[in-house]
Amino acid sequence: MKLFNLSLLLFANVLLAQSNQQWHMTKLETVNLYRQLNGEIEAVNKATVSAQTSGRVEKLYYDVDDFVAKGSILVEFTNTEQKSILNQAQANASAAKIAFNQAEIDYHRIKDVYAKKLVAKSQLDQSLSNRNALQAKSIAAESAIIAAKKQLEYTVIRAPYDGILTNRYVEVGEVVNPGTAIMEGLSLSQLRVITHIPEKIIHQVKTNPTATIILNDGTEIIAKNITIFPYADKTTRTFKTRLDLDLTNTQLFPGMTVKVKIKVGESTRILVPISTIVTRSELTLVYVLQDEKIIPRQVKTGSRQGKRIEIISGLDINEKIIISAL
Repeated sequence: MKLFNLSLLLFANVLLAQSNQQWHMTKLETVNLYRQLNGEIEAVNKATVSAQTSGRVEKLYYDVDDFVAKGSILVEFTNTEQKSILNQAQANASAAKIAFNQAEIDYHRIKDVYAKKLVAKSQLDQSLSNRNALQAKSIAAESAIIAAKKQLEYTVIRAPYDGILTNRYVEVGEVVNPGTAIMEGLSLSQLRVITHIPEKIIHQVKTNPTATIILNDGTEIIAKNITIFPYADKTTRTFKTRLDLDLTNTQLFPGMTVKVKIKVGESTRILVPISTIVTRSELTLVYVLQDEKIIPRQVKTGSRQGKRIEIISGLDINEKIIISAL
């Protein structure tokens, strides 16, 4: 035992002699206070594409879990009816245009004759009325072509953005009508976290909304933007909150659970470098300079603040502790 104590004393003296520049002086510092909540990652762009025309499913190009690029064809319907309607609309528009052109010619001819006082004013008015009616019919016929083309376009459904297909609701040969759900997908390019803030702390959070997303591996991501919904859930008495994520992180996927650290205020605490902390079994220690001796002292730690950690008990201000304790 004496040999052990002598060795410890020699070790302490060596540390004291070599560590003139290795001390940290404890002091009170202003720190942020946080509340940790559960959160879930979701896709910003998530949609169900539905049929906008009637038809029968003719081709399916993708299935569940497939990646699709924006603009890729997802499904095609039969289009015989839509093509027939388009052809009829084009024929009607052609006939209406011919009739309008003839009415235009007749109107100008009667207008010239009227100028010579050879026809009554009523005949000119009737010609003008007929010309305007046929012009309106021609415009309506052109609009019918646009509508028919749109219905034909609806027989081909394309991906609205890059993403992953998560559900498919139809089979080849199935008849669909406007509103029938076809496929569901989501984009991985824009993600956000949804959490719920208890009403007890909502006022502190709204004063200066700041949040950090903590992944399962401990990685921390600062939320880019925080949106607090202006109403509380009647059952949980919490406010739904949306946190936008930095898109450069490729470890995140919709459905993952994370922790959300929400700032709720500020306080003064003793913070020390993490390197000053030594863990021995169930003990958490720092080495303190006391009466020219280096003495191990048990402390209780709190939350981490970057590369520093909060000391809840065991240290006072203006005490020297070894920075690189190990």
